[in-house]
Parts: sequence; C-alpha cells; structure tokens
Amino acid sequence: MSSFPVTFADPRSVRSAYEINKSFQSFEPAKTDENNKDTKAVPSFEESLKEGIQKVNSLQIRAESAMQNMVTGDVDDISEVAAAVSEADLALRFAIQVRDKLLDAYNQLIRISV
Repeated sequence: MSSFPVTFADPRSVRSAYEINKSFQSFEPAKTDENNKDTKAVPSFEESLKEGIQKVNSLQIRAESAMQNMVTGDVDDISEVAAAVSEADLALRFAIQVRDKLLDAYNQLIRISV
C-alpha cells in the first residue's frame, strides 16, 4: 500500500492504537495455585507480538479496502475513509516504534561481553 502520510487526528485512531497497545501492557505472572481453575494463562511474548502484528495488518487491509471503496464511489462519507487510513497509519507507526525498540535491545545484548 503506497499512500501519502495522513495527519488526521481522530479519536477513533487513538482508541485503535490504544487497543493494540493494551496487548503489550503489564502482564501479571500466572498463578501457580492448582486448586484455582479460573487461572488465566499469560500469553507469551511471541503470541503477544503476533497478535499485535495481526491487528496492524487487519487495520492496513481495512484502510486499503476503504480507499478502494472511495475510488469506486461506494463510500457515502469520506470521513470514514480518513478515519480508517488514520487508524492504519497510527498502528503502523506504533509497530515500527516497537520494532525499533526491540532491535535496540537486541543490539545492546549483542554488545554485552561474557
């Protein structure tokens, strides 16, 4: 998807990015009490990362679909397209920031001498 950067500020975009961010926030350690059957397993880092990437991908696909619908004239309100594109842009920027932080951490680990 090649598009120009969109700088719309939409509350739905912020909410969408926050929903993606929720999967990366404060994980509580799993309880080890075997008598408690309601224990919710904590997702692994890999699962959380995959879920976040899948959400970003779905937002990108939705934005692409909205733009195609706009071009064909199937959209009544252009603000829906703008919101979808803005959400996808914000989610992608967040994913890029996470990637950059992970690469920085990896590079710092490599520099540690044993």
